[in-house]
Amino acid sequence: MRFSKKRMMWDRNGGIEGLPLQLMIMVIVAGLGTAVPVGWMGGLSAPEAIASVNAHPNEVLLTDDDSDGTYDNDGITLTIIVRDQNGDAVQGASVVLDGCNICNADGSLVYGTTGSDGRVTFSGLSASHYGSGISFITVTVAKGGMGTDSSFQVPVICR
Repeated sequence: MRFSKKRMMWDRNGGIEGLPLQLMIMVIVAGLGTAVPVGWMGGLSAPEAIASVNAHPNEVLLTDDDSDGTYDNDGITLTIIVRDQNGDAVQGASVVLDGCNICNADGSLVYGTTGSDGRVTFSGLSASHYGSGISFITVTVAKGGMGTDSSFQVPVICR
């Protein structure tokens, strides 16, 4: 009996230790196909994100000294603290305050950038609100690669 190369190529019954050759090829391809993505995904880390935003003081008080229904306060100082998911300070994040007519002494928009300690302090702010009750100042924080967070609000209490 003569051995033929052509006959071996098309022999579907050939294989290793009784397994068909096609099954062995499928097992190898499936193993490599799974190993590559799993190895790649194992090296990935969670993206950085803005995890917490806090303020000090944690509320702003407005008063109606002239009883005209408009509650206001000048000279407000507010510090915003920004942290990532590891609890580390987020440096270079843009912070914008909005609501209750909050503005700088010159009437301009209130915005700033956090320092190396994750803090930005705004001084000499003015705020006002018509009617008593509770209102809010929305704190929007944004940093490239970390996203934007507008979920934090500072309560404004009108007394």
